[in-house]
Amino acid sequence: MSRAISVIVALVLASGSVGSAQDLFITNARIVDPAAREIITGNLLIENGVIIGNPSVPPAAFTGQTIDVQGKWVIPGLNELHTHSYGNMAPGNVNDAPGTAAVARRMLYAGVTSLLDLFGDEETLFDVRRRQQDGELGGADLFTSLSCLTATNGHCTEYGVPTRTMDSPDEARAHVNALAEKAADVVKIIYAPQGNMPSIDKETFAAAVETANARGIKTVIHIESWQGVRDAVEVGASAVTHVPDQQRIPPDLARLMAERGVYSIPTLAAVTELRNFVTDQSVLGHAMATRLTTQEILDAYRTQDIIDRVREWREEMDSAHANVTASVKAMSVAGVTILAGTDAGNWGTIQGYSVHRELELLVRAGLSEWEALAGSTTNAGEFLGQPFGVNDGDVANFVVLDASPVEDIRNTLGIVMVVHHGVVVDREAILATSRNPN
Repeated sequence: MSRAISVIVALVLASGSVGSAQDLFITNARIVDPAAREIITGNLLIENGVIIGNPSVPPAAFTGQTIDVQGKWVIPGLNELHTHSYGNMAPGNVNDAPGTAAVARRMLYAGVTSLLDLFGDEETLFDVRRRQQDGELGGADLFTSLSCLTATNGHCTEYGVPTRTMDSPDEARAHVNALAEKAADVVKIIYAPQGNMPSIDKETFAAAVETANARGIKTVIHIESWQGVRDAVEVGASAVTHVPDQQRIPPDLARLMAERGVYSIPTLAAVTELRNFVTDQSVLGHAMATRLTTQEILDAYRTQDIIDRVREWREEMDSAHANVTASVKAMSVAGVTILAGTDAGNWGTIQGYSVHRELELLVRAGLSEWEALAGSTTNAGEFLGQPFGVNDGDVANFVVLDASPVEDIRNTLGIVMVVHHGVVVDREAILATSRNPN
């Protein structure tokens, strides 16, 4: 951050208005619009936490703060579309688990202005979201499925966290309606009849999706096979998460997903990053990674045991990674909208940091920088039904970067400033409190 910008931001933070929406005039910005795929040099006027225009000068009655970002790049706030926000987990049963409220603060430090939690403790998630909405808690905005709908003894039941199980269409309808009454932002369903754990059958699956659709709630389906994806498309699911790694996607299925408007949340970080964490010192050596977790988590990826295991798994990993990345590329080429989610909470992920890594992995898989960026910004907003962008009427969630993410997606890591609902975020302050559970 340049000295001039540092001084202006310091004045804003010293004003005592952090935590309530500020009127801001952001000037001399390179505004990156992923939806339009264009960069415009100009200004942003923000009132009451909403972007209301880009005038050449602020209105005569404007009494807010003016910040000259000196030609830096402004992007919409990033969004994490698949996480488990209790904290981080690493090999050797090492965990860093400050809880959802603290993870939301870590996310905001990383320029991630909202997160979608797709399974945790239902009552905790409900409470944290309520407290955020009531203004009691800060951090990135929490969207959540609240629970996970699965078969008795199916995936999600193995973690010791209470979840909702269903084994018939009637049970499926009852659970979806109950989640709708609690205003679940999406419904998460486990459908893995080809997996190694019990799964709901297709009739129960269809009943859950149909009920969610009738209630106007999008569905996110955990799948483990391409047949599972095909069934999800057939029953009218909104999105599938993960990418089967044993075979590449059938071409007709990629086209069908695009035709039906089914989103893909590949979670490449959870699939491919373990090896990178272990073998590429620059990945875990990045300043954001080291600041967003504990030394114990970082050290867990450097033990001889995990190094040896990754070497042992190398051939299997190579094959799986090749299939996954080829399938992501094929979906993108076919016109499937790819969303950025990491499945953080699993090995090979760090809450907040891994969103940036996911963008890089998507580009490596063949997406353009524009496509990857949209997957975590404007397209993420479309999926969540939120006005996330840099245009009039959009929520004033954005990140100021030192360099263009369109030239190199890794530049999303070069954060100068984060604005959340019109508030300039004191990143160091929220980082200092992010190890606290409340």
